[in-house]
Amino acid sequence: MRVSRPSHTAAAALCATVLAVAVAGCSMAEKVTTGLKVKHAFEKLGEQPAASVLVSVDGSRADAEKFLRAAGGKGSLRRPARLLTRGELTFAVGSDREEIPLKELSRSERLRFAAAVNFGGKDVLAAKSVEEKLYVRMNLRSLVAQTGGSEQDRHRARRIVSLAKDLPATLRSAKDALKGRWVEVDPESFDDFARAAQEITAEEKRDERRAGKRGEAGQHGSPDSRQTDETSKRLGRATAAGRALNGESEREFLQGLEKTLGEHARFRTAGEYGGAEHVTVSVPARRAAPDLSRALAALGARLDPEKVPDKTVSADLQIRRGQLTGLTLDLEQFLGGKQARTVHLPLRMDFGSGDAVTVRAPDGVRELEPQDLLAAVMYGALGTGGI
Repeated sequence: MRVSRPSHTAAAALCATVLAVAVAGCSMAEKVTTGLKVKHAFEKLGEQPAASVLVSVDGSRADAEKFLRAAGGKGSLRRPARLLTRGELTFAVGSDREEIPLKELSRSERLRFAAAVNFGGKDVLAAKSVEEKLYVRMNLRSLVAQTGGSEQDRHRARRIVSLAKDLPATLRSAKDALKGRWVEVDPESFDDFARAAQEITAEEKRDERRAGKRGEAGQHGSPDSRQTDETSKRLGRATAAGRALNGESEREFLQGLEKTLGEHARFRTAGEYGGAEHVTVSVPARRAAPDLSRALAALGARLDPEKVPDKTVSADLQIRRGQLTGLTLDLEQFLGGKQARTVHLPLRMDFGSGDAVTVRAPDGVRELEPQDLLAAVMYGALGTGGI
């Protein structure tokens, strides 16, 4: 497991968000009283036109370091452990018809979707899919700082963001993006955004070589070459994740998740404490992995069934006043070997009515074209002598 790839946490969060709708079709759960209680708890959550889940790790940095080490992490793990314990990932789904509760939506109706991530302060990344339009917002400087960018990366981020104040009116959408405001983007243009970002990176490398900062950086197999290859891979993953926000992907995932739960999940009561009823949901991980893998593919997430542990994975559901309010999953269940026995790192999901992240479209948003982003950076390079 590598913490630099948050797709596993994101996928788990989205699983939990849409579970409220998926369990409604779980015929096996309806055969027992506990299953009916869980079904009704999810349905009650769906009485609102929007539902949200906040995902976080309930553990100390030392706990996170121990987990990452047991998961195969190498070298210093202090920074990724800090990110893991400070990070909060919030998802929300809602009806395109704002007055319609989630549980009353037909299979053919589109869902609104919103997501945001932060590390204890303001959101560093956020996205919304509303009525076939995709909106994104990014705080570039905070993102680079929080995710452990080098001093050169931080300097570059500051320079790029500073371009906003000098951009002409024709590049207002790029100015908004650089200032961390909402912009609208076309999901079909993600490949173009990736190519623009790659061109920006390539131009920066050429400038650095001309300035003699990195010597023979362009030689085959050099550190810069490997870094550029890794950048390309990251852009490819970002493109796939971006397409997962187009609305239809959530519907495909929902259907696949319903099949997985309907065929594999089991429920049993676990008592009352902490002001909540507790129910344990268990899934045979290896047996359910192929179905779950096919469901996650709709979101651009990857799961290799062969790497899933051959054991039953359990989670604790919390129900208050008949409504699902929480889910806790100990991540040590996904580890193998003797070290797993010494690791305890719960992943917590808190469910709400949809207020944590609104699924409404932001006001006064301009559309950002890939060429506008590239033009803004090139404008800054021409005006300042390089990024």
